[in-house]
Amino acid sequence: MYEIQSVRIHADMYYSSCPESAVFMESMLSDCKPGQDKEILPARRIGVWAWLLAASLAWTSATARADAAGDEHVQAVTRTVIGILGYTRWPAESAVLHLCVVGATEYAAGLIQGSGQAVGGQRLDVRKVDFERLKTSDCDGIYAGEVDEQQWRNLMKQEASRTLLTISERSALCRIGAMFCLRRQGEGPGFEVNLDSVARSSLRISPKVLQLARTKAAP
Repeated sequence: MYEIQSVRIHADMYYSSCPESAVFMESMLSDCKPGQDKEILPARRIGVWAWLLAASLAWTSATARADAAGDEHVQAVTRTVIGILGYTRWPAESAVLHLCVVGATEYAAGLIQGSGQAVGGQRLDVRKVDFERLKTSDCDGIYAGEVDEQQWRNLMKQEASRTLLTISERSALCRIGAMFCLRRQGEGPGFEVNLDSVARSSLRISPKVLQLARTKAAP
């Protein structure tokens, strides 16, 4: 929006003496009033287009940098979650490790794309699951995106009989039962761990992972 407004102001400055050409983007070939020097108009058009090109390139470059930073963070989150999964052991392990993704997520794209890779001797299966179908899904872990606190409380009551590793993109969920909550740490991702939730589960999680986290005890 800001770039468009700037372009309109710039064009008006160039064409204040030529009302017929004021709407430059809508009428590229309109002529000025009789008697105006015809040689000036092309130069003005070139100046405006040069400005437009420079603004477009700057915006494209900034967008590309933002996209690259976002991609790098998604990849870093993927590595962090894979590391947590790889250092976790379930009471009864199978050939496939099922990670269910619930809610709208920001950083789960890398996990979903990496579904099928080997993690700790198991094949990782990552899939998005609706809340309504979660109870009938074979989940060994839950990766939660945008889930409000009441939804999470209900989910934990519903899944209380299952041994689940729980990872959330929302740090607030670590106060109400989630085991691991992702957070930004400098340029890369970090995570918090709810030691009470880990201790109450029958999962065995390597101390190497726990030592890397900032602990958060449940109230």
